[in-house]
Amino acid sequence: MLNNSGIYLTRPNSKIRKPLDLDKRRVHKVAKVNKDFIKFGKSERPLENRYRDYKKIFGDDVTFEPVVIINDTDKLRAFESYISPLFDNYKISNPGSSRKLEWMTGISFDYAKEKILEAYKKFNS
Repeated sequence: MLNNSGIYLTRPNSKIRKPLDLDKRRVHKVAKVNKDFIKFGKSERPLENRYRDYKKIFGDDVTFEPVVIINDTDKLRAFESYISPLFDNYKISNPGSSRKLEWMTGISFDYAKEKILEAYKKFNS
């Protein structure tokens, strides 16, 4: 499954907040997240590569779950655009920015997964 493209959910499992970007030039400008935050996203590369990216930031203490496998890049992009507004009320911004991220708070992992799966059924019908 991780050698495919698709939509995923991820969540750090630590209570300690960590910055989303470890680059020293940006680390002070980015949001910090912990187990109270989840992220939905798409990976056009194999999901395994995206999982490795999160392990670099959060270590092995990160949950990463593919939710929908979509290997057609155009369909994957269209579906991500379709579901993104469903989560607008939960999305956070980087400090000093109003641009919303795919990182969210105030929503459970299971509820987000359920919303994505329901949306995928509607998207395909």
